[in-house]
Amino acid sequence: MLGNAEKLFTKFLHLEDPWVVSSVIVDDAETRVDIRIRNNGRFEFFCPDCGVKCRGYDKREREWQHSDLFDMECHIHCAVDRMQCPKCSKVTMLDVPWADKGSGFTLLFEARAVLLMKEMPVNATERFLNTDHRRLWNILDRHVEDRMKDLDLSGLTRFYVDETACKRGHDYISIFADEEHRIIFVTYGNDSSAVARFRQHLEEHGGRAENIRYICCDMGKGFQSGIAMEFPDAIVTYDRFHVMEHMTMAVDRSRRHEWNMLRESGRMREATNLKGQRFLLLRNHDNLYMDQKDRISDILSSHPEIGTVYQLKESLRDTWDYESKYDAANHLLSWLLTAEYSGIGALRDIIKLVDNHFNEILNWFDSGMSNGVMEGINSVIQGVKSRARGYRDWRNLRTMCYLRSSGLC
Repeated sequence: MLGNAEKLFTKFLHLEDPWVVSSVIVDDAETRVDIRIRNNGRFEFFCPDCGVKCRGYDKREREWQHSDLFDMECHIHCAVDRMQCPKCSKVTMLDVPWADKGSGFTLLFEARAVLLMKEMPVNATERFLNTDHRRLWNILDRHVEDRMKDLDLSGLTRFYVDETACKRGHDYISIFADEEHRIIFVTYGNDSSAVARFRQHLEEHGGRAENIRYICCDMGKGFQSGIAMEFPDAIVTYDRFHVMEHMTMAVDRSRRHEWNMLRESGRMREATNLKGQRFLLLRNHDNLYMDQKDRISDILSSHPEIGTVYQLKESLRDTWDYESKYDAANHLLSWLLTAEYSGIGALRDIIKLVDNHFNEILNWFDSGMSNGVMEGINSVIQGVKSRARGYRDWRNLRTMCYLRSSGLC
């Protein structure tokens, strides 16, 4: 005969026949409550392999951590039936409605843990829920894997790919995103094998390599060779932000060269003033205030080589402002001739880059794709890394990428 407390907790846990709460025990210190559940044996169980009706084999005692109850740690206990198939002799444990198979937590506890881990580091969630962080990562991994099974890439025709550091040193992960700016795949490394793994992932989720028309990426050799092998028919756009990043590096090389020349000639005051203008020279001229533009004019008039490189930076930026690909191509070709004719050593790398990837840069006019999308995603991921003080295992970072930016979790 069930008492009022047992009936109440049976209702609170949403238990249905044959499951009922048989006892509720609070310890003497009132810091923990243990709830015992039993079943009345009125159920039918069929073998998951051959479908034959099974009989009881024995019972195994199980325990699950539940969400805290009135600030008391709560645990659920149950002797769960194990069933043996009379045909194939397979032994299977009976599923319980309050927890997933193999989990040491109830579904409600796991749902709460996932919500917390979306908003705070796992270590902080560990302290809040009074459990081990390794078990929390298991919860999060299973949640993400279960949601990512629903990923449908059958309509994917374009994607973005970029790399980001997963920890100090030269350890990188490659992040692939769709045109809705959602992460669809994360893998270790930034070489051609990363692209090959993405193609396998694409086909496992209903997509086809032949359907990919446009790809946007940086100019990393690993991505280049991987895309050439796995997506040979796709039109590749090399990201304008990465092109301009290389151009601003040329501006800074020119500034440092001039700074060294001033120091060697003993003009320390001019060298010091030039050193402090680094970030001013690297910014987009249209975004400067009037006093900043005046300072830029003084620098460019005083240092002709820096002035030439700076003007070429702004001219290169104008490439993407043209309305037609034809006009942009003429402008970029003129830019190349001017840069080469200048003979400035700081421009050597950017000239080579633009010359080697001339068509891929101009493909922007066909695809309209820019890796500014990936820069936004990377800023979110770096924020997650910073908040967690980094991740020892890149797979944990992958899990957080899916959790925060896949749109499925």
